[in-house]
Amino acid sequence: MKTLSVRNIVLIALFAAIAFVLNSIKLFTMPYGGSVSLCSMMPILLLAVLMGNKVGIIGGTALGILSIINGVYIIHPIQFLLDYLLPYMCLGLAGFGGYQDKRKVFLAALLAVALSVTCNILSGAVYFGSYAPEGMSPWVYSIVYNLLTNGVEGAFSIAVLLLLPLQRFSEIINRGK
Repeated sequence: MKTLSVRNIVLIALFAAIAFVLNSIKLFTMPYGGSVSLCSMMPILLLAVLMGNKVGIIGGTALGILSIINGVYIIHPIQFLLDYLLPYMCLGLAGFGGYQDKRKVFLAALLAVALSVTCNILSGAVYFGSYAPEGMSPWVYSIVYNLLTNGVEGAFSIAVLLLLPLQRFSEIINRGK
């Protein structure tokens, strides 16, 4: 594995910090802690699109670690991974489509967000299924709950990502390389 340049480490830290700040801005909060933040997935998606999957996944990992600062609720080590690390790391997979073709950016970001939300759905069904209303399947409950929180935020983040001038951002980031 090639080592990361100082420039890439700084970019990872910058994008993770922006995502962390956006994650602190809640548009609405659901019962039991779920919420929709102000497009906090978008900086990691953007980082991956501009810099590739490796840098995106590392940025997602950094954001996952930063999210611990806001407090964690841990039932099991696998639940910790499914709720706090893997969903953010999955966002870093948006880089496989590049940045030149908005259709590919959309598909790559959609896949990354879908994988991220799937991690949350798995955790919700397995570890938080007891919160499901009586008579409702824990899986249905987790799918609905996570689509209304992380799914909505992912959709907003993808929409904003597609509005950005990706070619120009790439030129700025790669200036002086």
